[in-house]
Amino acid sequence: MRRILFYLGYFYYLLLVKTARIKLTGFEQVQEFWKNGKNVVFCCPHNAILACFVGVDSLVRPNVVLISSLSGDGELVAKLLIKRRFEMIRGSSSRGGKKALLELQKAGKLGKSLGVAFDGPKGPPFVPKRGIIGCARAVDGPLFFIHAHALKGRIFGFPKGIRVNSWDRFLIPLPFCEISVCFEKIPEKQELNIQDDLKYEDYVLENVQKRATELYSHIYHKK
Repeated sequence: MRRILFYLGYFYYLLLVKTARIKLTGFEQVQEFWKNGKNVVFCCPHNAILACFVGVDSLVRPNVVLISSLSGDGELVAKLLIKRRFEMIRGSSSRGGKKALLELQKAGKLGKSLGVAFDGPKGPPFVPKRGIIGCARAVDGPLFFIHAHALKGRIFGFPKGIRVNSWDRFLIPLPFCEISVCFEKIPEKQELNIQDDLKYEDYVLENVQKRATELYSHIYHKK
């Protein structure tokens, strides 16, 4: 059964990649860091990870390692993304966290950028885990907050996407929609003139949560 689910999910993902129109904003900043030999960390809310993956799958992928949980769902996601030539590390804040952090540090030293859903795997929504700071330290590079949205259906009368009735109100874009993926650089410690590491961590966590809430709190409003 799980094998069937995997192939259904994989073919649906390919359909999205082939039919969605992608709009990237702010990605040129990321390219500038890569051009200068620096790695970065991408963090996005769990509800938008599918839209983010579809968006970046249209790019020539550089050395980016992604993190997925050790849950059954995480295993399906990991297999799908490995098939799409992404590199994966398994672990989360609740299971396998120490092992995953060591693997992240190793990946960072090998010159790879990292990607993580900052409020996964179980929430609460928009509340980032401190692990994203550890990721930034592992690669010695800046954090980029990524948010993705299904903007509109490109065929008249065809909806843009649906939201699952889950803890994160997970977004499933539909074929032929337009997907916007935005990359927002989080100011680094020296840019803010903050000397204390803990104060900088608090700044990052507070502002990531604030920005995610600004963008996505409406998805919890009852109609």
